[in-house]
Amino acid sequence: MENYDFNRVVERRGSLSVKYNPEAITSICNNPDAKPFWVADMDFAAPPAVLEALQQQVDHGILGYPRFPHLKETIGTWLEQRHGWHVDHSLIATAPGMLSSIATLVELYTKEGEGVIVPMPAYKPFVTIVESLGRELIPWPMHYDGKGRFSLDFELLNHLLEKTQAPLLIFCSPHNPTGRVFSLDELRQLIEACATFRVTIISDEIHSDLSFPQVTHIPLGMVAEGSGVECATCVAPSKTFNIAGQHFSSVVCSSSAMYRKLTERMEALRIGPDILATVAASAAYSGGYEWLMSLNRYLSRQADNITKQLAKENNGLLFVTPEASFIGLIDCSAIYERVALDAKNNSELYNPKLSPQGGLLSRFFGQRGAIAMNDGSWFGKGWEPFVRFNFATTQERVEEALKAITAAVENLN
Repeated sequence: MENYDFNRVVERRGSLSVKYNPEAITSICNNPDAKPFWVADMDFAAPPAVLEALQQQVDHGILGYPRFPHLKETIGTWLEQRHGWHVDHSLIATAPGMLSSIATLVELYTKEGEGVIVPMPAYKPFVTIVESLGRELIPWPMHYDGKGRFSLDFELLNHLLEKTQAPLLIFCSPHNPTGRVFSLDELRQLIEACATFRVTIISDEIHSDLSFPQVTHIPLGMVAEGSGVECATCVAPSKTFNIAGQHFSSVVCSSSAMYRKLTERMEALRIGPDILATVAASAAYSGGYEWLMSLNRYLSRQADNITKQLAKENNGLLFVTPEASFIGLIDCSAIYERVALDAKNNSELYNPKLSPQGGLLSRFFGQRGAIAMNDGSWFGKGWEPFVRFNFATTQERVEEALKAITAAVENLN
């Protein structure tokens, strides 16, 4: 087995990276020099198989109209290898980035003014899509126990489904930003509720391949089989193999009717992935498995180390240890009021006009610790006492960031 070095520094400053762009960093924390631990891509080079395939295609010199005759088989083989899910290849639709598929599905399965249920906290583009298309956002708040654990509130879900008669639910599994990998029992309860009220589900599973070794991700589409629930399971190699700039995704449809409806609409809109994105995706699925297994072990260790380090500091910060991927929430409830007082006394440092994409805590850590993280308010109302920390970088950089975060808290008046 090849060893992959995820502690090798890849210099990204001065590249096309939005994560390292000073203006983008300023927009969340008021400090262009803050070190970036925010937007969800990794500081690791893509797998060798991906880079070699892209180089080979570029060296060929022609980037004309492509046809990939075995693409669906490649995707299906990956889903079976990684998740034990045997899918009907004729029900796999390919698309550019996943958000284009989700937006198209929202248009197809709802009418203007109808409700769409979204678990909260949520990846902000879900909210943006729903509201931009003239649908009503129906928040489904997750339960948080105050000790680092989020769970689904099914009593509330059934109440919302009965009250609103919403025809659609956007799910996220594993969940962003909480990092939850849901159990079979939880997924069954979700399917049962949606079957009762005849609700279609869009399941964003973009982080599924990044489930840690100690847990098992179960595709929602697999649980939905035979239930009568229409389920669009959305997957992509972008987060998995750090190729988010190459927009390629797939939708596993639960029925031929859903597949026809989706593909006909995408064809009408001329929506489809480009040649290099498809080359990268195909190479990743065909030759990236061992790289991914090594990566997941590394990320799991990183998450454990962060949990232990913040607990050791005993400064009021609590890491919501994720079960998948490379992003995790830090619960800052214990220091939130002190930060608010700091903002009141030093308003020039917390100027929201300079950081329209940020919030109180992202400005605090950006100014007082020179660390850029996503503010909890980005994930919905009520989650302001959190920040989201991206730990997909070298161990040394993570340790330096934790020291800076700790020092910022210790220096609070």
